[in-house]
Amino acid sequence: MSQELAALKRCIGQESAPTTYVVDPGSVKYYADSIMDPDPLYREEEYARGTKHGGIVAPPTFFGGAIGLRGIPAGDPRTMFDLVLPLPAEWLTVATCDEFDFFAPVRPGMTLTCREQFVDAYERQGRSGRFLFYTFEKTFSNAEGDLLLRRKIFCAARQRRPVISACGAPAGGIPVEKQDSMREYTVGPVTVRYLAMFATATAEFVDIHYDADYARSMGLPGPIVQGLYKTAIIGQMLKNYAGDGTAVRQLSVRHREMDVAGSVLTAGGRVVSVQHSGTTSDADCEVWGPNQDGAVTTAGTARVQSSDHGNGMR
Repeated sequence: MSQELAALKRCIGQESAPTTYVVDPGSVKYYADSIMDPDPLYREEEYARGTKHGGIVAPPTFFGGAIGLRGIPAGDPRTMFDLVLPLPAEWLTVATCDEFDFFAPVRPGMTLTCREQFVDAYERQGRSGRFLFYTFEKTFSNAEGDLLLRRKIFCAARQRRPVISACGAPAGGIPVEKQDSMREYTVGPVTVRYLAMFATATAEFVDIHYDADYARSMGLPGPIVQGLYKTAIIGQMLKNYAGDGTAVRQLSVRHREMDVAGSVLTAGGRVVSVQHSGTTSDADCEVWGPNQDGAVTTAGTARVQSSDHGNGMR
C-alpha cells in the first residue's frame, strides 16, 4: 500500500459539517441554461403552474445553485468537496463515475441540507501509471428531513504526465436496436463559456474545465467537459423520453473517456426491461453518450418510472 493510499484510507468515514441553503428560481434557470435545455418548466412560473407539478421544478441532476451552496469564499482551494483530502497538490483529479438516486423533485424555495461523507479509497496500476480511486457520497434533504437526492461521486487521481488525447476510438458494444431506442438528445458545441457557467451553477470549481493553460499543465489537451455535465445531458434525454424529469429515479454512468471543450455531445438510450406494478411501470434502461466523432465517452444505466412511457406526462 502506498503512502498516498494509506493517508486516504485514514479519511474513510469522515463527514463534513452539514451545509444548509435555499434553492432559488434563478439558480434553477441558470443550471438549465448551462446545459442548454430550454424547457419552460425550469424558468416560467406561469407555464409551470399549469403542469401537474403546479410550479417550477429543477432538472433531474440539479442539487442547488452556487449561491450559499458551499458557504466558502471565492478563491478557496476546495473544489468539489467540503472535505479536504491528503492528496499531493500537483496531482490531477477527475470524476470517473456518477450515481444518482432521485426520491422527490427539488423546487425553488426549498431549504436543503447537504451532507457529505468520504466512503472508499483504493489504488490500481494501469498501463499509464498508478491511479488512486476514491468515493464521496452526498445526500440532500429538505427542511422536514426527507431525503430528496443521493449522489455518489467516484474520482481518480494521478501524477501529472505528458499531454494525453481527449478520447480514444469509437467504443463498441453499445446496443442501439431501433425498436427499443429513445430519441437522441444533442447539445453543443459545449464551449468553455458553458463549462464555466456549469461550474458556477453547481459550485464545483475545478480549473481543468475552464482554464486552458492549467489544463495543459496537468497533461490534458485543453479544458475538458465536466463528467457531471455529461451525466446531466443523459438526464435531460431521459426527461424528454418520459415527458417529465421527476420520472427519472436512478441514473448511474461511467465516464469512459474525456471530451474537450467545443465537443458536440449526444445522449441516447434504450429500454432493456419493464416491470409493472399497479398503475405505474419501471423501465430499466441502458444509456450512453457519444461525441461528434462517434466515441462513446459515457455509458451506464437508468431507471425511469411512469404510468405512460414515451407518450408525455405533463
